Amino acid sequence: MSRKRKTPSPGRPAVAPAPVVESPAGGWLGTAACAAVVLLAFVFGFHKVDDFDTWWHLAAGRWIATHHTIPATDTLSHTVRDHAWINLQWGFDLGLYFLHRTGGAVLLSVAGALAFSLATALLLAVVVRRLGSRLGALVVLLVVLAAQERVTLRPELMSFLLLAALLLILDHGRRPDGRGLFLLIPLMIVWANVHALFVVGAFAIVCAFVGPAAARSRRLLIYGALALASTALNPFLFKGVLFPLTLMSRLDGSSAVFQTVGEFASPFAADATGLSLVFYKVLLALGSVAAVMALVRRPGQFDWGGLILFAGLAALSATARRNIPLFALGSAPFIAGCLESVLGSLPRLREVTTRRAALVSVTVLAATSLTAVTVVTGSWYKRDNSPQEFGAGVIEGAFPERAAAFARAAALPGKLYNDMAAGGYLAWDDPIGDGVFIDGRLEVYDTAFLTASAMAITDPVRWQADADRYGIQTAIIFHRFETERTLTGRLFESKLWSLVYADEVAAVFVRTQGNEAVLAHAASIRAEWDAKTDAWLSRPIASWRYPAGRIEGTRAYARFMSTIGRAEPAIAAYLKLFELGISRSEEVMRRLLVARYFASTGRTSEASEQARRVLALDPQNTEAARLLR
Repeated sequence: MSRKRKTPSPGRPAVAPAPVVESPAGGWLGTAACAAVVLLAFVFGFHKVDDFDTWWHLAAGRWIATHHTIPATDTLSHTVRDHAWINLQWGFDLGLYFLHRTGGAVLLSVAGALAFSLATALLLAVVVRRLGSRLGALVVLLVVLAAQERVTLRPELMSFLLLAALLLILDHGRRPDGRGLFLLIPLMIVWANVHALFVVGAFAIVCAFVGPAAARSRRLLIYGALALASTALNPFLFKGVLFPLTLMSRLDGSSAVFQTVGEFASPFAADATGLSLVFYKVLLALGSVAAVMALVRRPGQFDWGGLILFAGLAALSATARRNIPLFALGSAPFIAGCLESVLGSLPRLREVTTRRAALVSVTVLAATSLTAVTVVTGSWYKRDNSPQEFGAGVIEGAFPERAAAFARAAALPGKLYNDMAAGGYLAWDDPIGDGVFIDGRLEVYDTAFLTASAMAITDPVRWQADADRYGIQTAIIFHRFETERTLTGRLFESKLWSLVYADEVAAVFVRTQGNEAVLAHAASIRAEWDAKTDAWLSRPIASWRYPAGRIEGTRAYARFMSTIGRAEPAIAAYLKLFELGISRSEEVMRRLLVARYFASTGRTSEASEQARRVLALDPQNTEAARLLR
């Protein structure tokens, strides 16, 4: 008995078209491919704590937990205590602190991996509904590969998860009953209290109003509007709602401060490199082509709201590479919808994709497996020139842990000077006990302060004037970067400051005048702490994985020793660096440097040995050949 097909009643949307029909092989293999993509997201997320800002988030969470309130002005520095602090990520800070108090850095690594893998799973649920499991897995694999660079323990990780959840709620809301749209309200309340990027969620909701469901779904309009209004339910009320716009105005790309920070650079800049950029550009091109084809093939069903979201996030990502994950995650449903529309209008192409379902799934499985192996062994990060390591805990050679411990053991005086890189960890450790000079909180330090501090690093007279104005007695400087290492060289040569300690991460100086007793005590314990640095530089490492943290620290120590004129420790560190598996080009450059030093000091046999090793790596190297002769 046949049944008449019911026509959708006015005011109710039609059921979304079914995804591409999958063959039996494409079915179970597609499910396996989706699971593999989620697992790869976990692998990318499961890395050692390596972000400078993680520590000041922990410090902020500790302050809130200790004082049972959210501060209105700065509490972590001694320089801008009068500055307002609209800390919209207070919920993230507090949660991060409780996780750390419960399970330390190991639990933080696990939590980060779970958050990214859950965001990936939620996004898959949206994309697979449009494309099926095998093509959906392929699209989301591109998303994971493009977004993985920014999977760090920052509040934006929660924004990735909440954005994926919001897209899933909006996708379910397109059904005839609009089921689940009320969840937009609690989601936006949570988002407005964990990160300022809740504005991206608000933008996605507004774009959904323009989408095909908006004209037929009063629930979307009602719950969406309530969700937007609910963002005012934060400790700062409407100031908190408007603050993301204020913060965006501070991130001025023309400022010299932000020009030196890689995450604020455009992914299309001439010097922009990285594997994530490759997959970002592939995803951007795929989305652009799919959108044009969908508009041409089925203009009446085109998702204009999705296009606005796609274009807005694409523009955001083009200005700064830190926004690439937002584009990748936020645009994936639109890209999937366009691909679905194109496949639906091209029967032959649809038939081909159906027949090749197993091949697509096997390709995704192979790609995820191979990528996971490279991440676990570290070869992915080596190829990407990224100081990250798979695993749990804190990456070594990245934070001034030992320098802070030395400052505490030597009872070094305040006030403290530090650069921005060291500020995050020092805000957490607080070795002097009076707060930091600066850290990474752009919502606290205005552009004028940030610019002045950045300019002072390159201007000795200005730096000394600031040190006098703020009463600086101790300086802990992260010397990995060129400008900071130059500053340490100037302080080392100055009679106004005395170097009391240095390791693979930081150099510690104390003002000479008036601190004679402190300097004497620091000198009396220096040998003990130098021995700890030597032990770190000599500690055996696993040969099967790329030791990114150890390489960064050893290289930084060698360069710092060279900067202050201590050639022998520098050469010893470079010789250790050669054993760690650095790139061929760097090894050639560093071995030539060592060979020159040996030749200049009359150690001809050692110079010849280094020249021979250079020629083994680069047979056409003329300088090595000359040194050997």
